[in-house]
Amino acid sequence: MPDHVDPDSPPVGLPQRARVLLDSSPIAAQIHSLKGEFLFANRRVYEMTGVPFGAPLPQGAAIYAEPDRFRQLVKKFTTEGAVRDEEVQYKLPDGSTIWCLVNWQNIEYNGQHALVVWSYEITTQKNVEAAIENAKDMAEQASRTKAEFLANMSHELRTPLNAIIGYSQILQEDLEDLGQTSALTDLKRIESAGKHLLRLINDVLDLSKIDAGKMDLYIESVSIPRLIEEVQSLTGPLAKKRSNKLEFHVPGELPVLQVDFTKLKQCLLNLVSNACKFTEQGAIRVAVEAAGEYIRFEVADTGIGMTEAQTERLFQAFTQADASTTRQFGGTGLGLAITRRFCQMMGGDVSVRSVPGEGSVFTIVLPVNAADFVAKPKAEPIPARKTNERGTRVLLVDDDPQIHHLIGTMLEREGYRVDHASDGPEALELALTSRPAVILLDVMMPKMDGWTVLGKLKENPIVANIPVVIVSLLDDRPLGMSLGAADVLSKPVDRTQLVNVVRTYAGKGAVRILVVDDNADDRDAICKSLRDHDYDVIEARDGPEAVAWLDSHPAPAVILLDLVMPGMDGFAVLERIRSHPGLGQSKVIIQSAKDLSLAETQILRERGTVIVPKGDNARTALLEALEALSL
Repeated sequence: MPDHVDPDSPPVGLPQRARVLLDSSPIAAQIHSLKGEFLFANRRVYEMTGVPFGAPLPQGAAIYAEPDRFRQLVKKFTTEGAVRDEEVQYKLPDGSTIWCLVNWQNIEYNGQHALVVWSYEITTQKNVEAAIENAKDMAEQASRTKAEFLANMSHELRTPLNAIIGYSQILQEDLEDLGQTSALTDLKRIESAGKHLLRLINDVLDLSKIDAGKMDLYIESVSIPRLIEEVQSLTGPLAKKRSNKLEFHVPGELPVLQVDFTKLKQCLLNLVSNACKFTEQGAIRVAVEAAGEYIRFEVADTGIGMTEAQTERLFQAFTQADASTTRQFGGTGLGLAITRRFCQMMGGDVSVRSVPGEGSVFTIVLPVNAADFVAKPKAEPIPARKTNERGTRVLLVDDDPQIHHLIGTMLEREGYRVDHASDGPEALELALTSRPAVILLDVMMPKMDGWTVLGKLKENPIVANIPVVIVSLLDDRPLGMSLGAADVLSKPVDRTQLVNVVRTYAGKGAVRILVVDDNADDRDAICKSLRDHDYDVIEARDGPEAVAWLDSHPAPAVILLDLVMPGMDGFAVLERIRSHPGLGQSKVIIQSAKDLSLAETQILRERGTVIVPKGDNARTALLEALEALSL
């Protein structure tokens, strides 16, 4: 058969009426014999390919921009008997290409089996898709750039804030020692303002991490009564401050939740704290209700309320009800935005209804088992460690494997024999079998919390005399001491309280510490604090100066190293330290405002460093790290 036909005469076997209908179709249609012989093409084929009407048309693989694509379609047609809605690229005689959506099907033509190929051009749609994909890539790049900017800016902001907070604490202590208390109130206000600003910066970073998909969920079993008890304990003083009545309604029969405890608690704290802030001499009611496979938390207040227009933008980042709200009550408008993001990450959401002048009701709805909605991070086992055989035993109790790796490595390098427990029952068993000299106990743990563990330890006469030091986010010293703890340190740790603990359990010593930091204010504050605690301190303004001092002096007990420095940064200094034959016994503490990536954290941990981030109460955290090294 010829590869073209007379455009003015109907093809054999095709009625004139059918020819007219096909020629007027916006879809290109070609008919071939099953042997590949060309039988018919409508006018749209010629228009689409740019071939003069009636002239020879390219056939078979010759029209495809990718010949292998044609062979794939032939194979599919042979096995399935049809080809439906496949996207292909045709190559035109002028060298350009177009995108088409094609369908192949069997037909009867002039008494024989034939193949009709329908082609609908979708070049415009593909261009739009490409533009959308490009826009998406650009948006993702912009998001990454924003996250990087926020991380860098946070470093620049945190550095002077740390100096402000640190120097205000130093001045308070100096004035107290001199008996000059007249300026203490103002200094405490400076310290409080600095900490408040630091918390706002941290909120911005949390939101950027959520938006960038870098915020992880840690699903665990959560007792609702325990959760509500903690929320009540933390928010009670806020309600009392504005003369509000705080009520909690928790039914007796409630399911155990599988959620991220910390994030759910933060969500409830945000809602109750807001209710306390916007309500005065009123009532705040927190109620919990089980609804099938979901759980509802309702926080209602009798405060100022909001209009419908205000509630519509309430969960947007950096947004409050209106400008007057911001001026009167302060804040960044990030708390509710973060609350919604957290709830959505756990498969739920938060909503609000409000009436101006009457109050607001916020409702969190979450699945009982959030693990069905999120990918649970693979749990890291508590590492099997080759510990010292003769060292003093320390029992470390924590459900976070990273804490075990960090503290365990730190203590073992100082000659301690560390036993590891990941929950309460395991801790009780190890305490009886190993009889440690001291127990380091976390409070927030699954199965059995730290308070219960502490109570059971003190009830057993065999282990009752083992000192237990609790470090917790909860500021509940009376409860800890009443249960028999040797000491209770809340995070962030109060500096005076920490100094008392250091003196009681470690004593004093002239330990030499090399402080390497390019920021003069930070360096001065750190050095003064260390000298106040009888440490022998050497200062280095940058990496080269530190390396030069180390090359010409005996090795210090500790090297306190900043990561972000011009020229030779902290990572380069660390490599020089590790390659130095005389520094094998020196401990390295990394203290930096830089947000470390997982890769950077892994590198530092592999080199045996202790990481103490700069931030709120950074100096007390540093002293705590030095205490843990048992120098």
